[in-house]
Amino acid sequence: MVQRRPDVVLWGAGMVAGVHAAACQSLGWPVRAVASRSADRADALARMVGAPTRTYDDLLTKRLADLAIVATPPASHVDDAIGLLEAGYQVVVEAPLACTLADADRLIDAERRTGRSVLYSEHLVASPVIDALLADVGSLGTLTHLSARALQSAPTWRNASEPSWGGGALFDLGVHPVGLVIRTAAEAGAGAPVSLTAVITDAGTDREHGTVKLRFASSLLATIVVGWQPGSTPSWDLQASSASGVLRAELHPQPSLERDGDHVAIGTVSRTAGPSLVDDYGYAPQLKRFWTNIRTGRPVPATSQLGRQVLDVIAAAHWSAGRNAVAVALPFPGPRDQTPRDLLT
Repeated sequence: MVQRRPDVVLWGAGMVAGVHAAACQSLGWPVRAVASRSADRADALARMVGAPTRTYDDLLTKRLADLAIVATPPASHVDDAIGLLEAGYQVVVEAPLACTLADADRLIDAERRTGRSVLYSEHLVASPVIDALLADVGSLGTLTHLSARALQSAPTWRNASEPSWGGGALFDLGVHPVGLVIRTAAEAGAGAPVSLTAVITDAGTDREHGTVKLRFASSLLATIVVGWQPGSTPSWDLQASSASGVLRAELHPQPSLERDGDHVAIGTVSRTAGPSLVDDYGYAPQLKRFWTNIRTGRPVPATSQLGRQVLDVIAAAHWSAGRNAVAVALPFPGPRDQTPRDLLT
């Protein structure tokens, strides 16, 4: 049976909303409306996708589509998502899930109350390269090494240090490698994260750099390195190894996967024209998987539960870094109503 394509509304009209719009177009999903606090950005994105602009109140008063994609600043994510859940939409929330653990708790409560899962948009988990790594990592046996790195220039299209964003590189950029490490450890049988230490240098600048040592229930110690590097080409990778083998995924500048040093062919990422943002970095695959699972009644692949677990690590890392790399148990036992930047001081 051919699956019905969902209608979509975009809640927010910035750069990331544009990427989600392109993913919807790639899938052939119609965008029925675009809403934003900026009328100019809403008009521009609406013209691109051939949809009308609406106010936020319009979208909440009458459900105009099946699926709502929330791509506003992180401080607004939870209130926006709860309103849309209560209005009857299936909801996708861009990463980071929230700025505080208390807000993440509120969203999970709303998820349970409405009986609908929220998709936490960790797009890289659905990328073909990471998908292949996660499918194979269990064959390595007990992991002895797990690391992830994300280094790039700070964003120029917004100020990641604004209160609405809740923090710098380790929050804004770090949610992605943290999410990948948690998922990889789980697939490899290493269990949940149980403690960490962290160091952050040049906090609040365009050179902010963070290193997290994250220990899992199996005693595996993973290393996550995140930072802004002005003028640099993005360098993102993930590596897992054991006594029997090594898997290494490169995400930037060109997606690729190696097993014991040998290249592994992965679908479209070998195209000569370069990687596709919506396909090779997982935006379209995650939306397709989300909708398929909703329609078939299977569990959603990445929910707000994963988003909260990632934020738990980020919060604990800032607490640790602000206190001379003290060891912090997980789940984070500290304040739940403070942003990562607040927890650093």
